[in-house]
Amino acid sequence: MLKELEKNINEFLFLTSKLVSLSSDVDTLQFQLTMEIPKIKVRAQYRSSGVLILVQASGAGDYWGQYEGVKAKVYFKAVPQETIDDLTYLAVEQVKMDFSVKEINMGVENIANGNSIIQAALNLFINSNSQELLKEMKPALKAKLTTVLHNFMDKLFERIPLEYWIV
Repeated sequence: MLKELEKNINEFLFLTSKLVSLSSDVDTLQFQLTMEIPKIKVRAQYRSSGVLILVQASGAGDYWGQYEGVKAKVYFKAVPQETIDDLTYLAVEQVKMDFSVKEINMGVENIANGNSIIQAALNLFINSNSQELLKEMKPALKAKLTTVLHNFMDKLFERIPLEYWIV
């Protein structure tokens, strides 16, 4: 089980996304949305600790990834925070999310003191087992992405009042 996964993301790129469904309960401020993202490209610095598929996966380095056919479902609940000038601002109370990825191509760079043979072998292993690796990494990724989503939505809600969201 991967205990820790940190990524200092240098580049995160997706050009299009499609909102597949949106359901809401405005009275309780609960929302659920499903999105499809055709392709995501990522470059990052990573640090990990733990075991992936019975292999010690502790280390740090440069990471790159390309994910295709991404589907994400996000649930969040908000609560009224304060009213200023008859406008109600919200705060995020809870965020849950799940995702799937159809095709994964990823790897690491600048590992094993620049040994290109070890790096190529590791990247071959990673890509040959990418879906299984994703299953192992998913709890840590979901925790990290949920925190990012929570913070992003909180910043939106503190700037845009409820009355402007619900038209």
